[in-house]
Amino acid sequence: MKSANLDLIKKINRDLVLDTIRIDQPISRASISQKIGLSRSTVSLIVDELIAKKFVSETGLGSSTREGGRRAIQLSFNPSSAYGVGIELNEKGYLICVSDLDGKIVSLVKYKEKPVLEKIRDHLLETVEQADVPLDKVISVGFCVPGLTNSVDGIVVGAPELDWNDVHLAAQFRKLLDKPVFINNDVNCAALGERWLGACQNVDEFIYISIKAGIGSAMVCNGKLVQGKDFMAGELGYFAFEEDLLSQKVNTLGHFGTFDKKVSVDALSQYASSIGEVFEQYKRNEIQAVRVVQRFINHLSLGIANMVSLLNPEKVIIGGELGTYMEELLPEVRQTVERITPIQTRIEPTQVGENSGVLGIISYSFDNVQDVIN
Repeated sequence: MKSANLDLIKKINRDLVLDTIRIDQPISRASISQKIGLSRSTVSLIVDELIAKKFVSETGLGSSTREGGRRAIQLSFNPSSAYGVGIELNEKGYLICVSDLDGKIVSLVKYKEKPVLEKIRDHLLETVEQADVPLDKVISVGFCVPGLTNSVDGIVVGAPELDWNDVHLAAQFRKLLDKPVFINNDVNCAALGERWLGACQNVDEFIYISIKAGIGSAMVCNGKLVQGKDFMAGELGYFAFEEDLLSQKVNTLGHFGTFDKKVSVDALSQYASSIGEVFEQYKRNEIQAVRVVQRFINHLSLGIANMVSLLNPEKVIIGGELGTYMEELLPEVRQTVERITPIQTRIEPTQVGENSGVLGIISYSFDNVQDVIN
């Protein structure tokens, strides 16, 4: 037990040193010691280990001190010391992304075929090779899944879009590739992508709302993803209001919910040939389209206001397929939300866009891969 505690302390200190270099680079050993409160000898031992593993490099001498003292060697983070692979699954195929530790995409390839694990493995190896990345530098693989996932055990509980139920995805793919493998659902991944590289960098309290065929959400509180007891936190589609109760509408697990039927691409596009046509009619001020979009705005605003009142987030990010159409609607959504709840927040469109999910699962995998530099 004592040895395990020492290993944990060592890992925490190492992560703290590495994060400090990453955020404040270039930085000296002495400055790291002052900043995080570890002894210089401890910091030096950790830095030497990081340099040996090529996670950190020495980048020259800094400025001399005011007293004219010796110039300190500066340290910088090396994002190309390791890579992650993200695989985003959907009914039309899958997207494979290779990125470095800073989220810089070095390869992004779409495959329009049914997801089969052996084929995904083969395509992953091809994509990594084409990116000129040595396979031993790939430290994690992550799957972004459109459905309910048990992210702790790596199981796809149910993904109707893929016709997958109770698939032990992480374990099966780990056998095929012999790499650490992680999974999470697509909305959680999109939120993590936004936090890593988009509108929520350095934001510890936010909600991400994805509007596609249905509506879903992910919540980050105290800097951590909220997943729930059964990994079902954020199932916004099951929101219900008085009219649903009066009309005896019910929610059934695995099917679109009462809120999905009010606030989604499918809910809007049933009034025209496509979602694009609905908004074209709305811009032309056609009566039915205006009514449909106004109803959508009202319902969406109610959902957002209720979540804001519950969680008090710094931001609410709206993405998904409908994200591209939301910018012109956001001023009215903001005003309506402000009328419903006195709790202040900022409502913004996604910055990362369509790659937020695949980048988010890479970020999630980096955060969860164990003892990367041992």
